[in-house]
Amino acid sequence: MADSPWSTLGKPAREFNMGQLKLNGRVFLAPMAGYTDTAFRRLARRHGAAMVVTEMVSSRALFGNGREKSNELMEFTEPERPVGVQLFGGDPKIMGEAAKLVMDEVHPDVIDINFGCPVGKILKCDAGSAILKEPQRAGWIVEAMVKATEGKVPITVKTRAGYDAMDNAVFEVLEAVEGAGASALAIHARTRSQMFEGKANWDVITRLKQKAKIPIIGNGDVKSAEDAYNLFRQTNCDGIMIGRGSMGSPWIFEEINHYLETGKPMKSPSLKFRLGVALEQLQCAIEVRGERMGLLEMRKHLTHYFKGFDGAKEMRQNLLTSNDPEWVMKSLAEIQASLPAEDPAVPVA
Repeated sequence: MADSPWSTLGKPAREFNMGQLKLNGRVFLAPMAGYTDTAFRRLARRHGAAMVVTEMVSSRALFGNGREKSNELMEFTEPERPVGVQLFGGDPKIMGEAAKLVMDEVHPDVIDINFGCPVGKILKCDAGSAILKEPQRAGWIVEAMVKATEGKVPITVKTRAGYDAMDNAVFEVLEAVEGAGASALAIHARTRSQMFEGKANWDVITRLKQKAKIPIIGNGDVKSAEDAYNLFRQTNCDGIMIGRGSMGSPWIFEEINHYLETGKPMKSPSLKFRLGVALEQLQCAIEVRGERMGLLEMRKHLTHYFKGFDGAKEMRQNLLTSNDPEWVMKSLAEIQASLPAEDPAVPVA
């Protein structure tokens, strides 16, 4: 439990500068392939995320046969701003050209670089976590992107604590991207070999912050408001990026902001509240992606909304196996309406 809010962390609340971009908050939604679609990003912003980032987009695909899919991944709506588009790739020239294209055609508030994805097909492209084996290339890529965009949009970086082990590579990446003009670095405090397993090593975030001249954003094992407070307190990081902790809980940003500003937690949300948010996300997904794709993309999210509640297994199974969007929408609304009301926004005394 925090003795007091932001004052104990020595940081002004809700003030974060990323290059020329001024953000009203320090807690962000991490980009997650297959999850951070426009419907979910919109909810995260409405519930207090200071910024959201798209799913990662291949720089090469922007100039090849994958352009249509890439365009879909980069689409966002005005309520999502400030929003970043995340690119991955290993060739500085292509990444520079991609950054220019994205800036001119998509107009995001930030362009982020994925130097952290641990998945094999990304590593084979010499992208993602592969950059940790050649840290100087991270600097070349950032330099090419900063030059191509003429400093008109912040270029940021997301990476991991190491490739197969905690070594000096991430500190070399920091030095390289700082010198090349990156506006911030987000660090997932696990190695590539850990994937998403094991405990995040927050000590790496602490050490990076001690060395850094640019803002450091911590990521890993933040599943509650108290986790966020502890990460800020232990590492002195400038911001926090939340990924899996937001799945089925886009209101986690509101909970963290409330806790940091008041020192008091909010009541855990009821199932009625959770399903109301899920219904809102499904409606938005269908509106944006159409009935078939909206329903398919929502299935993985629904699994998370139902977690931890008695009787959820049967409800979830029926909703996740139906191919009828109208029936799913109607059934979800009926289940939500039948549950007792409870205000999740009341702080615990």
